[in-house]
Amino acid sequence: MVNTSKDPVVGNEQKAGAFWQRIAAYFAASPKVARGETRSVIQCKQRWQKMKDLVSKFCGTYAAATRQRTSGQSEDDTVKMAHKIFYDDQKIKFNLHHAWEELRNDQKWE
Repeated sequence: MVNTSKDPVVGNEQKAGAFWQRIAAYFAASPKVARGETRSVIQCKQRWQKMKDLVSKFCGTYAAATRQRTSGQSEDDTVKMAHKIFYDDQKIKFNLHHAWEELRNDQKWE
């Protein structure tokens, strides 16, 4: 998703439909996807919206945990605190840590 949105050749000159078609094709070509598994354009878009919402909320809880960080706390302690804050606020566990790790240093997510 992030790679496709930052393609310097296509850039931001593509229409939304074409963008999501490229995402679906990228997903289908991924070596991490089970052979023959596909997602429609709509499924990709819906999954991204859900992920974006949860990752954005976790970014907020991570920022709150960072502000509460005390001397001697490690980065791991801060992340654990962020997971606890997220759970306390949302009443669900944050299970997209891998996505957050991938996105957290991107300009939009900082």
